Amino acid sequence: MSDGITIVDTGFGERPAFCAAYLLVESGRAAFIDCGTLHSVPNMLAALDAAGLAREAVDWIISTHVHLDHAGGAGALLRELPSAKLVVHPRGAQHLIDPAKLIASARQVYGEAVFEQAYGGLVPAPAERVVEAADGQVVELGGRPLLLAHTPGHALH
Repeated sequence: MSDGITIVDTGFGERPAFCAAYLLVESGRAAFIDCGTLHSVPNMLAALDAAGLAREAVDWIISTHVHLDHAGGAGALLRELPSAKLVVHPRGAQHLIDPAKLIASARQVYGEAVFEQAYGGLVPAPAERVVEAADGQVVELGGRPLLLAHTPGHALH
C-alpha cells in the first residue's frame, strides 16, 4: 500500500491482473475506485479484510465508467457496504439503478453463457445511494479531497 492506495485484482479475464480496482484508505475511511464484476465482490471484500477495515468503513464506490468489467459489481457490493454510496457519471447512473437495458445489451453482444461466465449478472443499485458526479465535484474521504473530473475517452460516461 502506498499513499493509502492498494491495487485490487478484480479477477476479470483469463489472466491475473488483467483488470484492476483500487482501495483508497484515509484516516480509517475507505473508497473503492471501480469494483469489477459481480464475480469480483469477494476480491473487494478480501481487500478490506487484508487492510483490517470493517465493511462500515467504506464511504464510496467511485465508478470511472459503467462498463461491466469496471462497475458491474457495484449494486452487489453496496449490499455488503452499509455506509457506502456509489458515485457515477450522470449518463451511467440510470444504468446502474435499473440495469435491465445494460443486461439485455450485454447478453445480445456476448450471448447468455459468456455473459454469465464473465459478468455474473448485475444487481440494481438503490437510487437513494447513488450520487451523480458533477464535473469538478469534490467528495471527502477521511479529510482527503477527491476531485471528480469528467474525462471522456474510453467512454463518455
